[in-house]
Amino acid sequence: MLTELFLIRHAEPDRTTGLPYAVMPGPPLTLRGEEEAVQTGHWLRGRGIERLLSSPFTRARVTAATIGQLIGLEPTLIETLREVAPGETHPEVRARIADLLSQLDDSALQRVALVTHGSCILAALQHTTNDRIDVSGHRYDYGNHTPTSGVWHGLRTDHGWHWSLAFRPDMAVES
Repeated sequence: MLTELFLIRHAEPDRTTGLPYAVMPGPPLTLRGEEEAVQTGHWLRGRGIERLLSSPFTRARVTAATIGQLIGLEPTLIETLREVAPGETHPEVRARIADLLSQLDDSALQRVALVTHGSCILAALQHTTNDRIDVSGHRYDYGNHTPTSGVWHGLRTDHGWHWSLAFRPDMAVES
């Protein structure tokens, strides 16, 4: 059963490429985004993560690969963590994320990191707290509730999941 989750938003994408944002493969990372991914990987090192799962979109896949190199895990790409598809509703995103979390709960894994997109992170936060989480104080680029390369850290207790925005690249990097 999962006891700890790390919800990681992809690093800063290059929105100037002209590549559609919500259609595979999506834009690549900027140079700043590449550095953000390194900072996030350094922060995650030594936290006992057993599995690293990632959206297949380029910006998430590259973020996950960078993190994976720093924490010693090969990321697994899964379609469930993809960007919101054109025409897809938030309840549909939430249903696919809830299904993934249920599958992870049925596994022997305890600490998992997911590299994904803002909408999937919001869906996970809402699902694990039965909509009790207040993310109103967290507004970042394009209305996201997670900054690029930011990490929501969740701990499961007897009273449910407790979440905090534990890391963002502009914070001091731990060794």
